[in-house]
Amino acid sequence: MDNDRLAEEIRRKDAEIIRLIRERNEIASGMDADSLRQLGESDASDFARIASESGMDEAVCMSIAKAFNEQAAISLPPVKAQDPKRVAVVGGAGKMGKWTSDFLSASGHSIVVIDPASGNGRTMKDCADADIVVVSVPIHATASVIRELDGICRDDALIFDLTSLKSTVVDILREMSGRRKVCSIHPMFGPSARSLSGRNLIVCDCGNGDAVKEVTGLFAGRGGNIRTMEIEQHDEYMSYVLGLSHAVNIAFFTVLERSGITFSDMQTVASTTFRKNMDTNASVALEDPLLYYEIQHLNDNRDEMWRLFSKAVKDLREASLSDDPSKFVELMQKGRNYFSE
Repeated sequence: MDNDRLAEEIRRKDAEIIRLIRERNEIASGMDADSLRQLGESDASDFARIASESGMDEAVCMSIAKAFNEQAAISLPPVKAQDPKRVAVVGGAGKMGKWTSDFLSASGHSIVVIDPASGNGRTMKDCADADIVVVSVPIHATASVIRELDGICRDDALIFDLTSLKSTVVDILREMSGRRKVCSIHPMFGPSARSLSGRNLIVCDCGNGDAVKEVTGLFAGRGGNIRTMEIEQHDEYMSYVLGLSHAVNIAFFTVLERSGITFSDMQTVASTTFRKNMDTNASVALEDPLLYYEIQHLNDNRDEMWRLFSKAVKDLREASLSDDPSKFVELMQKGRNYFSE
C-alpha cells in the first residue's frame, strides 16, 4: 500500500476515533460531575492498563484517558444556581478574575467587573449593592482591597479572595469574620482550566461558618475536589506545593543556563525524564516573575521549606560523592515509601 493510501486510511481512523469520543461524551452527559470525576479516576487507570497489555505506552494512554474525561467534563451543562446572586469581581479583567467571572456567570449569577483595565467605568463603590464580592488582585494588594471593601459592602455580603498566599490577609480576615461573611479560597489551577473536574480548590475558614458554606456552594457539584482548612494552615502547604516546586524548577533551569550548553544542544541528548523536566521548567520560566517572587517572599512559612530544601541538597550531594552507596539508597528508599503511603 502506497503512502497516499496509508495516509487516507489514517484519516478515516482519526474520524472514527472522533466519532467514538463524541458518543462517549454523549453517554457521559447523563452523569453528574462528581460521578463523572469518580469514574474518570478509575477509568484512566483501567484504560492505561488495558492499553499497556496490548503493547501501547502506558503513560501516553493515561494522558489520553485523562483528556477524554476532561473533554467529557467540559461537555456537561453548567450547574445553575437556585438563587442567582449579583457578583462583583474586583480584578475581573485579570486572568483568574475572568475565569471566576465566566464560571459564576455560567452558573446563572449576574457579574459586574470592577477593574480599570475593563474600561467599563466601574469603581469599588459599585460593590455596595453586590451580594458577593470576589477579590482577584495581586498578592501584595489583596489586604488593602479587602479593607476598602469592608467600608463599602453591605453587612450581609459575602467577600472572598483568590490570592495564592494568605499570610498577608489572615489578620484582616480573622478580624472581619466576627462581624461579616468573609473567607478565602485558592484555586489550585490556572486560568486555562476549562472545567473544575478533577481539580483541587482550597476553601480557607477564617472563622465564619456561613461564609465557608456559601462559598463552597458556589463551586460544589462541578467535579472538583474541595478541601476546607483553617486559613493559618494554608501557607504551610503552599510553601511546598508552590514555593518548593517553583524553587526546584528555577534552580534546575538556572543550572542549565549557567552550564554553557545551549538549550537546543541539550535537546539533542535529552532522555525521557530530562525532557519532561525541561518542558515543566520552560513553562515556569514563562510565568510572571513578580508573582513568583511574591509567592517565595511573602510566605511566612518560607524559612522552614528553605531549611529542608537546603539540607536535602546537602545530603544528596554528600550521598552522591560517598564511596558507600548506603546513604544514597536510603534517600531513594525513603522517597519510595513516601509516595507509596
